[in-house]
Amino acid sequence: MNLTVVIIAIILWVFYKKGSNGLPTWLVKALGVFLVVMLLRNLNEVYHFIFDESDAWWPLVKENAARFNQQLRDLIRTMMKGG
Repeated sequence: MNLTVVIIAIILWVFYKKGSNGLPTWLVKALGVFLVVMLLRNLNEVYHFIFDESDAWWPLVKENAARFNQQLRDLIRTMMKGG
């Protein structure tokens, strides 16, 4: 997938949503259609990207969630002790 084109389209979409003047609605619709077509044409690559990235990030998410839960339990224990 041509990542540069997709990034430019996403940046234009963000400018449309955040900007005060915005972009013409026809341009936003065209960008939306373009992104959908790009995703459909490269569905196999999109699928592999999503699952490969999720497999790579999951250990980090799991570790941070466990650390957060432990710290939250410690905080509640400290609060219950009054210290």
